[in-house]
Amino acid sequence: MKKIALYVLFAVFLLTSASVISEPLKKIIQPIPDYSTLQKQITSYLDEQPGVYGLYFIDIHSGQKFGYNSRTVFHAASTFKVPMNLYLYRAADNGQLSLTEQLTFTDQHMEGGTGILQNKSPGGSYSIEQLADYSILYSDNVATNILLDRLGKQNVKDFMRSLGGQVVDNKQNSTCPYDLALYMQEAVRLADQPAGERLFNNLLDNKLKDRIPEPLPPEIKVANKIGTWPPTNTYNDAAYVDHPKRPYILVVTSKDTPGYSEALAVIHQLSEQIYRYQTNRAT
Repeated sequence: MKKIALYVLFAVFLLTSASVISEPLKKIIQPIPDYSTLQKQITSYLDEQPGVYGLYFIDIHSGQKFGYNSRTVFHAASTFKVPMNLYLYRAADNGQLSLTEQLTFTDQHMEGGTGILQNKSPGGSYSIEQLADYSILYSDNVATNILLDRLGKQNVKDFMRSLGGQVVDNKQNSTCPYDLALYMQEAVRLADQPAGERLFNNLLDNKLKDRIPEPLPPEIKVANKIGTWPPTNTYNDAAYVDHPKRPYILVVTSKDTPGYSEALAVIHQLSEQIYRYQTNRAT
């Protein structure tokens, strides 16, 4: 009888302990989110759109991800400036260059499109840090050309491959949604380091917010970099969305679209749909 009583007491202890431990564990162990429904909805939507679109999504907390045409080749346009800056700041951290080093703007660097240096006359000198800022904040093409002369385009391309880039061409400025998500993920990872923090803050503060950030609530911070290539009606955006409970990376690329306004409407639809899905999951 004593043995039975001891067994009963031990069983009660185990049951009581399990009930005490289970509550904290419930808070720590969250179910893995299922994005299959969202992925099907997005696939159906993009299949119906004129032109070619690509997409890649990463949920920061769970690591869950999905894509659409995720390794299809697209023109990178100015999204290339993200891995270029990653390489630049890593080189600075390794002592291979100084951010205060002065570089000269020459005739060969001149290029139109976006940026503020296109309105300046060649001959001026700018620090690497200032040029890096311009390349992200204003998507400055002249600043990018000056930096690439110093960094070496081949070095940047090799660096992109070292991060896991799948679509990297030594001659063409090409990419894919998967690769752009990798580069943005690396920018987020380095955000708590001195040089990485500067790049991330530039991505947050950049002046071109017409795509993924535009339809979201104004209080939501978005670190992003767009890319535009008119010859192929390409409109891209790679972004980190600081959702209050479910932050995520979203990349949308396009080509052969009817035009800017049509592509913009598609990007807005995708951005709003994914933000809403994250919000509903978090409530």
